[in-house]
Amino acid sequence: MTTRAVECAVVGLGVLGASSLLALARAGVSCVGLESGRVGHPDGGSGGETRIFRTAVGAGPEHVRLLDRSRELWTGLPGAAFTACGALTVGPADDPRVRAVALRGRTSVLDPAAAAERWPGHRLRDGEVAVLDPAGGLITAGPATRALVDRARRAGAAVREDTTVLGIGRRRGRVVLHTLEGETVADAVVLATGHAAVLMPGVLDVEQRRVVLTWFPVRDPRRFDAAHFPPGLHTGAPVHTFFPAVDGATVKINHQQPQPRVHSPADHHPVVDAGYARTWAGPVARRFTGMSTRPVRTESYVEGYTAARRGVVALGSWSPRVVMLGGFSGQGFKYAPAVGELVAELVRTGRSSSAVFAPALAVGG
Repeated sequence: MTTRAVECAVVGLGVLGASSLLALARAGVSCVGLESGRVGHPDGGSGGETRIFRTAVGAGPEHVRLLDRSRELWTGLPGAAFTACGALTVGPADDPRVRAVALRGRTSVLDPAAAAERWPGHRLRDGEVAVLDPAGGLITAGPATRALVDRARRAGAAVREDTTVLGIGRRRGRVVLHTLEGETVADAVVLATGHAAVLMPGVLDVEQRRVVLTWFPVRDPRRFDAAHFPPGLHTGAPVHTFFPAVDGATVKINHQQPQPRVHSPADHHPVVDAGYARTWAGPVARRFTGMSTRPVRTESYVEGYTAARRGVVALGSWSPRVVMLGGFSGQGFKYAPAVGELVAELVRTGRSSSAVFAPALAVGG
């Protein structure tokens, strides 16, 4: 059994924990990241290989500012972490969700004819438009998370994979994290464990919900690569998000429907009913040119949601300093690099320059 001492420990190296570790290391904080599996594994808050990134959102200028900062950090990573292909919102021109993202000076709005010429995989109906966010893009989840952790290592952070934190306590004004290999003692801790481990039960009011994704073959994959088929949202019924064919064969569809509550990770079963897509696959396929109605891949996973459907970056009310992250409900990859910098501010000063994710909220006891 060994005892290691650092200024800050980050528990959980998903995208939010990895971003926090990188920001802390770049700020000169002595830090270690503890991950129960291998960095970049798909078994936590998942969603297939890719995530959508957009900066045109209807949530207000402070959200846009954080997304611009996240994009700056994403595009600075090497490899296939970020593909700058833009992001789309497609739907009726008078749909409030479409109008909310048609931000002057940030997006362009195309009618059905112009959209079909530019993105031949899409079929827009009369009265619909396609809103292009040119700063949007596609994030490849595994490479992105691994790139963040690699940069954190280069900036001086220590990383311990296959290390499960079994409990958290306090000793002489410091945080103590207990693992099978020994103890990590820190002046502050960041808890970014998602649904995998609840080290401080009841602190964050986050519900776990089941989400299902489906992959459909396409006749001409060249029409559905990222350059010709950016990721996006279709607001017309059935509402769904769509993702390019990164495997050269299938597009990913997330049919937007109520997600059942999962009371614990143990309740979640990855097997999806064979007829899951039967009622909506046909209407969705008619939105695209050459997409099959028969899925070849279906996956189920768990996401954390707050009542307000926005993530929380919470500062614990007990000393020493504990920062908790949760409830980003599929938005984590969009905001993660900027959120990491907010976390580093909270760890170092107890304050934050942004109120978007309730960063000054004292919770727990």
